[in-house]
Amino acid sequence: MADEIRRDGEQLQMDQAYMDRLFCTTKERIAYVGYKAFGTLSLGKYDVGADIWLYKIFGLEPKKLANATAALTVYDMVNDPVTAAIIDNMRTRWGKFKPFQYLAMLPSILSGLYTCFLPLIAAYFGLTTGQKLVAYMVLQYFNETIGAFFGGGGYIENVFTPNPNERTSLLVSANFVRDLISKLPSQILGLIYDLIGNGKLKVSMTKVFIAFKTTVWIIAIVPTIFWYIVSKERVPQSEKPPHPVKGILSVFRNRPLLIYTLSGLIGGIDIGSGEDLYYNDVLNFNMLTTVAGIPGMPVSYASYAFAPKFRERFSTKMLWYFSSGSIFISEALFFVTGLIGGEKNGFYQKKLPMSLAFGAGNILEMVFYATKGIVGQEINYEVLDYCEWKNGFRVEATINLINGYFTKIKDAILRIVNAHLLQDWAKYEIGETAIQTQETKWRLFLIAFGPHLIFDFFALLPMLFYNIDKETRERMYMDLEQLRARRAAMEKELQDQKEA
Repeated sequence: MADEIRRDGEQLQMDQAYMDRLFCTTKERIAYVGYKAFGTLSLGKYDVGADIWLYKIFGLEPKKLANATAALTVYDMVNDPVTAAIIDNMRTRWGKFKPFQYLAMLPSILSGLYTCFLPLIAAYFGLTTGQKLVAYMVLQYFNETIGAFFGGGGYIENVFTPNPNERTSLLVSANFVRDLISKLPSQILGLIYDLIGNGKLKVSMTKVFIAFKTTVWIIAIVPTIFWYIVSKERVPQSEKPPHPVKGILSVFRNRPLLIYTLSGLIGGIDIGSGEDLYYNDVLNFNMLTTVAGIPGMPVSYASYAFAPKFRERFSTKMLWYFSSGSIFISEALFFVTGLIGGEKNGFYQKKLPMSLAFGAGNILEMVFYATKGIVGQEINYEVLDYCEWKNGFRVEATINLINGYFTKIKDAILRIVNAHLLQDWAKYEIGETAIQTQETKWRLFLIAFGPHLIFDFFALLPMLFYNIDKETRERMYMDLEQLRARRAAMEKELQDQKEA
């Protein structure tokens, strides 16, 4: 009998950990879904900073851009520790992160306007290649400064509700809406670029880009501002901020975070050119992923019905393996298909076999599409909550700092390596009207997919040691609920004393 009572009590506590209470107001729910669905709307692989924009539209030289970006990395590594300490030590009556949201509004709007019209500015003033690089790096430094000093506002996504079920429910809804519209701008733009590339449409890619970028940016910025205004911070922070050194040490004791970060770093080693240049310059078929992805489209929508069931049955770790493994198999099928026939007669330059290979792999990916959209953010939330569970405080900015350090160093090195591969090894010609040789096309295919496939495989290995299973996750949120309840009660008591 005692055992039954104890089990019943433990089950009651566990049920409480996944609370039935919904914290967010209707307005906040609408704002969150709108922000996640529309606020991240972009031109995808045709947007500013992507290969097609950098080398075809804006006409930057790969090696000079890589060297300039390396200098930006040094700047990042200097200002990031300062801003991380400021964010993690912030304590105000509005919350820890809320002030940063308001501070970010005006700079973000200015950056957005400059981004939209940068090619127009370059054309109007007749900027040389070197001057274009300076204009682009001004944008990069400005964005990095905004992200460092005001990026703390983005952490509200981690703390706007203490209920993990409510957070996941809203995330699923937002991702579903986002997936209905997120690919539309890049699909339309890709179709227009294909018409231009195949001589069917006589219009400048630059003018088309400016029109699309401005429209998409306006659609994205409105719901973002709305979310900034109505969002609230509900996970109470520790009464006293941790010492910076203690915060950094807590990160390195966070085993799940280190493993997840290592996996992401390995998977992010993108040696070679991007896939975008291959689709644009080799196949002249930017719409391949859209057309060949049509059979997988209904599967992707159906995957939203699978996702909650997968989440109930499997740990976050297993869900990550499902989604990442399906992507690896899909990539391997596409690459092996392209190799058939070799350089001169290879399938890599033929639209039909590459479309069939992409479509077959895409169907497998789409089974876990909704799961992939959820699990990445869920693991991010999970490792942050794990840090709070083990240490009693949250250090979002410090965690982001450490993770960012590794990523920025890796990206700076890869930018230089890839620039030399693209410009010296593949002998890629920059500019909107450039024509690539047969050898360049073959090498673009190899470096776009081969190395990435290898590192995607090795990225699967570290997650074998990820130690948050389903049972640990349940116990963690049960304990966190009690900790947060005590912390919230203390804050209310202090507030009442001040008002008395």
